Amino acid sequence: MLFLVDQNKSYTYNNLLDDVNKETFYYPYFRTYNIYSFFKNFIIALTRNLPIVLIDEDIKSSQLSIDETLINQTKEISSASFESIYSLIDNVFNSNSDIIIYTSGTTGQPKKVVHKLSSLARSVRNGDRYNNQVWGFAYNPTHMAGTQVFLQAFRNKNTLINIFKLSRKDIYDAIKNYQITHISATSTYYRLLLPFENKFPSITRVTFGGEKSDVKLHQTIASIFPNAKINNIYASTEAGTIFASKGEYFYIPNNIKEKVKIKDDEILLHKSLLGKTDNIKVDEDFYHTGDLIEWLDEEKYLFKFNGRKNELINVGGYKVNPSEVEDALSTIPQIKQSVVYGKSNSVLGTILCADIVLINPIPENEIRMELNKMLQNYKIPRRFKFVEKLELTRTGKAKRL
Repeated sequence: MLFLVDQNKSYTYNNLLDDVNKETFYYPYFRTYNIYSFFKNFIIALTRNLPIVLIDEDIKSSQLSIDETLINQTKEISSASFESIYSLIDNVFNSNSDIIIYTSGTTGQPKKVVHKLSSLARSVRNGDRYNNQVWGFAYNPTHMAGTQVFLQAFRNKNTLINIFKLSRKDIYDAIKNYQITHISATSTYYRLLLPFENKFPSITRVTFGGEKSDVKLHQTIASIFPNAKINNIYASTEAGTIFASKGEYFYIPNNIKEKVKIKDDEILLHKSLLGKTDNIKVDEDFYHTGDLIEWLDEEKYLFKFNGRKNELINVGGYKVNPSEVEDALSTIPQIKQSVVYGKSNSVLGTILCADIVLINPIPENEIRMELNKMLQNYKIPRRFKFVEKLELTRTGKAKRL
């Protein structure tokens, strides 16, 4: 059974079993560009109940307050003797290792969060219905979403095809050549697939995560993958997966209703849902996520995400949610992708700016005319910059400048 394909190199589950069994050292702090080596080291740590720190391939140790001499330093361990891949998988999911994951650091120094496998695997499902799935791996493996996709696939002995950071053509080639059935990715990643020329019927499940998505993007992705069921996942480095939905709207499950609060339109999570960390402040046992919502039906606990509290931009005394402006821009057919941000101005204080990736040319004045139909004047960007692609964060999201 195939475990992983990365850059046209294949690794079977038997390869993985042999490598895990024979290894006599591991890296507590491992930084590598080789995704197979990363997964192998992660599994080795879990099977030995040893701590593991998940470190981005291109991040500096100083950004994480880690001593550089610890990076890729080996630690001796005993070899193992797992008789089958099934016993290896069972051992991994019974691990008691401390798993250290860092937040994305988009609003400051990345924060360290310590998880057990039980919290990371909260949303993992297994059984016959999950057999024979082929996952397009479209996340950074060191982050929460990547870890959860890996665990879901590994639990069911599925195949992973690494499509993270590939070009649009290479992604479509991989889907076709390996008959990928499942993809989980950010909205930014899915927008990179546009425009499209063909449909891909092998995909049966598409999951959005890590970013706010919109109805138009869902409809477009449904056109590309006509046989796919589409759902949304809300997860964070601090808490793992919390909510899921089949569309734009989420609901709060009955089993955690007492552990979720909405205060001033912000989601608060009870500390019992979080991993261990010294860097997260709680208010009366609740953690302020910074994620803003809008109720669809408060009695049914149904809502949609509206953006991030710390991304609100003060324009002339008005609070502007950049996600609202991006949603409006996304309705204009010629626009593929956009990111809205504030920029200091000596006269006005802060002005709204938008970087835009186009599908087809459109004059600025037409964009303004379209936005004027949907938004108040102060929410319309004063400056537009047309770019070939948006700058991305370490987690593959569009980066606000």
